[in-house]
Amino acid sequence: MRAVWKGSISFGLVSIPVKAYNATNPKEVRFSLLHSKDGGKIRYRKFCEKCKEDVSDEEIVRGYEIAKNEYVILTEEDLEKIPLKSVKSIEIKRFFDPIELREIYYSSFYYVVPDRGGEKAYALLREAMRATNLMGIGKIGMRGREGIVALKWFNGGIVMAGLHYVDEIRNPKEIPNWGIDVEISEEELDLAKKLIMAMKKPLNLEEFRNEYKEALLKLIDAKLAGREIITAAEEVPSAKSLMEALKASLEAVK
Repeated sequence: MRAVWKGSISFGLVSIPVKAYNATNPKEVRFSLLHSKDGGKIRYRKFCEKCKEDVSDEEIVRGYEIAKNEYVILTEEDLEKIPLKSVKSIEIKRFFDPIELREIYYSSFYYVVPDRGGEKAYALLREAMRATNLMGIGKIGMRGREGIVALKWFNGGIVMAGLHYVDEIRNPKEIPNWGIDVEISEEELDLAKKLIMAMKKPLNLEEFRNEYKEALLKLIDAKLAGREIITAAEEVPSAKSLMEALKASLEAVK
């Protein structure tokens, strides 16, 4: 397995050589795009609008637009000159209580393991964070950008969470109907709370399967076997009113 980042983590004067690996492995069914007329595979071309020719990756550079059709060109060599410590080192700026970090700021997750010579300092940081139940926060330079990361003890190791910057989070008040205010009766609220409490039980994510993926693979198998595909739509029970729906749901759970 290939590490996505290699560098060090530092807190105070302690420096730990580490490697980071993707913590997730998406397993969605992937499709190729085909031309419906002849089944030819659709490919995305890197095409120059000026010379009207296809170009290779080696011929492509980054350009930052400063005015219409005027760009500042940046090469890989230019980007390597950016003086960022975070490209090779994550400096933990502070530790904090995990409850302070709201879920909406999380973006991606990585498993962090010690590199050669860093085993003891890594274990020390891991155990100290576990004992104090605190998380560390710092910045990392990876994949052409600098981001914020949070570090936390997790299942015998350290997990690193990529975070969104504050200005990357949309204001929910921009969304239509966000925070809508409607009149709710005490009886309706009481029934809704009872229904929620009746449905409460320990969380077990293994109960949840990707049923769409399973159905999709069955559909593909049926198409290969030349079988007719029959779908039966599930009937969704409907209630005459919100109160009736709450009462019927509570009875079903009981």
